[in-house]
Amino acid sequence: MSKIYDKYLELKKKDDTKMYLFRVGNFYIFLNEDAHKINEYMVLKLTYFARDVEKCGFPIQSLENYQRIFEKQNLNVEIIENNEIKTDEEKVNNIIKRLNKINIDEITPLNAIIELAKLKEIINGK
Repeated sequence: MSKIYDKYLELKKKDDTKMYLFRVGNFYIFLNEDAHKINEYMVLKLTYFARDVEKCGFPIQSLENYQRIFEKQNLNVEIIENNEIKTDEEKVNNIIKRLNKINIDEITPLNAIIELAKLKEIINGK
């Protein structure tokens, strides 16, 4: 499928109580069950993102207006910007770059622990 849909599935596994709003070019979109759920509160046109994946959304310039609606309705919406969507390959490349910068002969135990924590953040997508 796509990076966005893969990220959506990953996020829903972690916390399915939230609705995830993704920035895609000049639009913000909700996918699948989130698209249907948001339409219980406001009418956004449902279309297909992929063959079996529905979406709905709005232009980026309307974000503040929609955020006010989300807050008034107490909706738990998390915004995912483009730079937050990374593939496994991008994560692996970032890890390799960090590892290549480490001088194993000079690193202190404390700095090694710090580096491991940073690598864990990359793996967990933080």
